[in-house]
Amino acid sequence: MLSIYRTNQFFANAFLALYVLLIWSPAFLVGVEPTLSEGTFLYELVQTYLPAAGSIPNFILAAVLTLLQAILINVMVSSHRLTEEITLLPGLFYILFMGFSTQFYCVTPMLLANFFLLFAILELVATYKEYSSADRIFNIGLFIGIASMFYFSYIVFLLFAWIGIGIFRAIRWKERLILIFGFLIPYFFVFTYYFWNGMQEDYLSKQFLSHFNFLDFTAYNGVSDLISFALITLMLIVSLLSYKLYTYKKKIKIQKIVDILYWVMAASAISIIFQNQINVQHFQMLLPILAIFVSINFVHMSRQWSEILHMFLLAGVLVWHCVPYLNI
Repeated sequence: MLSIYRTNQFFANAFLALYVLLIWSPAFLVGVEPTLSEGTFLYELVQTYLPAAGSIPNFILAAVLTLLQAILINVMVSSHRLTEEITLLPGLFYILFMGFSTQFYCVTPMLLANFFLLFAILELVATYKEYSSADRIFNIGLFIGIASMFYFSYIVFLLFAWIGIGIFRAIRWKERLILIFGFLIPYFFVFTYYFWNGMQEDYLSKQFLSHFNFLDFTAYNGVSDLISFALITLMLIVSLLSYKLYTYKKKIKIQKIVDILYWVMAASAISIIFQNQINVQHFQMLLPILAIFVSINFVHMSRQWSEILHMFLLAGVLVWHCVPYLNI
C-alpha cells in the first residue's frame, strides 16, 4: 500500500484523500463523541460557526483540515529535501497519527493551531542564509501568537522560534525584538476587542490565568486514551533515538532544520507543565513533527518491512476503534 505514496508527483497528494476517508471511517460508520479541549479567544470565536462536535459535518471538516495539513507537511519536507527520497509519507503518517484517538476526529483547537505552527516553521526555515528577514521573523511571531489564540499552550513555541533563529542566523537583537513584536500583535487586537466591549477586566483571566495549572490532567476516557498516549509515546521514542539517522551525512541546512524540529518537540513537552485540563487532544501538538521524523525512518527501511509495519499500525487503528461497537 505504501508504494502508492512513494512518489514525488505533487498531484499524487490526491491519493491522500482516500487515506483520510479510510482513517476517518470509524467516525462516519459508528460515530464518536469527542470531548473538546478548552480553546482560547479565536477558537471560541470560530466555534460558534462550527458544526457540533460529534456530528458528521464536523467529522468532514476535521478530515478536510487534516488533509490540507498533510499536504502542507509534504510540501515542506519535499521543498527542503529532508528525506533522500521524496515521497508522500510525511503527510500519510500525519493522517495515520490523527487516527490514534477518536478524540482527534473533530475540529479541535489544536487542529486549527497546527496550521499556524506549520506556517511559522516554514517561515523560519526560509530565513536560512537570508541577510535581511525582518518580514519573515515578524511573521513567525505573528503565526505563533495566532496559534496561541486557538490553544494557549502554543505560546511555548515562542521558545522554539527564539532558539531557532539563533540556530539559523547570527544573533541580532533587533530581530529578536521583531519576533516578540509580531507575537504580541494578536494579543493587542484581542485586548482591543475586550476593551471595546467593556470586558477589559476579564482579559487577563480569560486569556491567561484560566489556562494555567500545574500538571493538570483531566480524567481519561478509559483504555482508549492510554493506548493513544502509548502509541504517541512510542513514536516519540523512535524519533528521539533516530537523531543520527536524520542528520548523518546530511547538508548543514538539513541538520539545522532537524535541530529546529527537535526544539518544537521540546517546547511541546514544556507545555504539559502549565496547561490547564490536559487531555489526549493536547498531544496533537506533536503529531506534525512526529509524522516527519517517522516517515524518514520508513524511507530508510526495506520496502517489505515498511509495508508490514504500516499495515500493522493501520489495521490496529481501524480495528481498535470499531471493536467497542461490534458487541464481541
